[in-house]
Formats: sequence, C-alpha cells, structure tokens
Amino acid sequence: MATASIQTNADTQATRDESVTSHIVQPPLRNKILGLLPSSELETVLSRCEMVTVHSKEVVWAREERVNSVYFPEDCVISLVTEMEDGDSVEAMTVGSDGFAGMAVFHGAPSSRLKAIGQITGAARRIPAEDFLELTRDCEAFDNLLHRYSQFVFETVSQSAACNRLHVIEQRCARWLLMSQDRVGRNRFDLTQEFLAEMLGVRRPGVTVAMGILEKQGLIAHSRGSIAVVDRAGLENASCECYRTIRDRQAKLIA
Repeated sequence: MATASIQTNADTQATRDESVTSHIVQPPLRNKILGLLPSSELETVLSRCEMVTVHSKEVVWAREERVNSVYFPEDCVISLVTEMEDGDSVEAMTVGSDGFAGMAVFHGAPSSRLKAIGQITGAARRIPAEDFLELTRDCEAFDNLLHRYSQFVFETVSQSAACNRLHVIEQRCARWLLMSQDRVGRNRFDLTQEFLAEMLGVRRPGVTVAMGILEKQGLIAHSRGSIAVVDRAGLENASCECYRTIRDRQAKLIA
C-alpha cells in the first residue's frame, strides 16, 4: 500500500490541510532563493505561496507519486531519499532554507524516483506545481536562481557520493549535523539516531558510536529525539572536507 503524503489536490486541499498539514503564522523570510529575488518578483512569488508545517518523518511525496507542489523550506528540512527494492533507503540530498524541494517539476517531470520526507520539523512555503511553472516563465531572476540551484544539487549529490565512499562515519555525521544546523538556523533540532542512520545509509550501532565520540569531545549533546550543537568550530574541525566544499560552492552559485 502506498504511503500517504502531505500533498493535496485542489478539490481536497481544505479537508487535508486540517488533518495532515498545519498552517502557521507566516515567519520572517529565511529561504535563501526567495531572499535573493528582486522585490517585484518576490512579491509575485509570495502571492502564490501558502505557509505549511512539514513534520519530521512525514512523507511529502512518495516515490513515483505525482509531485503536485513545490516546497521552499524556511526552518524545516526535507530529505530526498533513494529507496531500494528490499526496503533499504539512503539519503540522496537534503533540502532546507538554502533551496527548494520539487526539482522534478522544474525539469518538466511529473514525478520522481526519490521519496521526499520531512527530516526536521518546521515551516515551508508551498506553491502548486502549475503556479510554480508559470512563475518560472514570468520571473527571470527566479528562473535563473532555480537553474543555479539545480547545478548546486548535482554537485552536492556528487560530493556526497564521494563522501559516503571515502570518509568515516564520525566525519559524515559531523558534516550532516553542520548542514542541518545551517538549514534550520538553530543549535538544537529534533533527530533520532535511528533516523540519522537511515539517512546516512549505515547501521544504527555505527551512528551510536560516532555520536558518542562527538559528544565525548564536547562537540554535541543529545537526548532522546533531539540533538544540540555545542561547539560549532570543533564540529567543523571534526567534519571532512566535504562540508566546506559544499558550503563554499553554494556561496558561489547561490548569490
């Protein structure tokens, strides 16, 4: 049976918004792509957005399900996950306030092989796919930024593939936590070791050992269901080169 997602069609949106997706008071703009738009385009884009809450472990859309909406996270984080036939899965890309989820729509594909799932609970701006495509045609700066972000995604996935092959779990955990902190804009966020292991594509005991090492060094603190970054500079030193490579490339492309 297919897993239900938080996407809604126009004729069922009112009902499902109440039961699945919670509306929230609009926060200050944090999404980097939207924040770089000229005021005229920003006003146009925001007029097509609605604020929603994406919850941790909530399916945004299932694999090969039609992608009806595009999401611009504010302080939530969405994972794009590759699922295997035996049920195993691994994170391919993480999307937060630095970008948007719905690349398939941007490239004209109706669906994606990647499942989108909430990683860290928070707010996002949601745009119906039809409105999004109209905005890309009408707003030149918006379209240009989305193309640059598309290139950034390709390079990030390539860097992550190398990282998963060449770097130890402690380094990968440090990189993942740093990127998550960047995207939510706060030191503490909800996360279980089980979910982190699934995202990194490793066994739970390996993550437990890695997190224990980082905590013993005074870099993080974790309790059941949440993690706090205690020593940001130390965590950067514990991370592999991939965090800095991705961060620096992002600064060049999305600016």
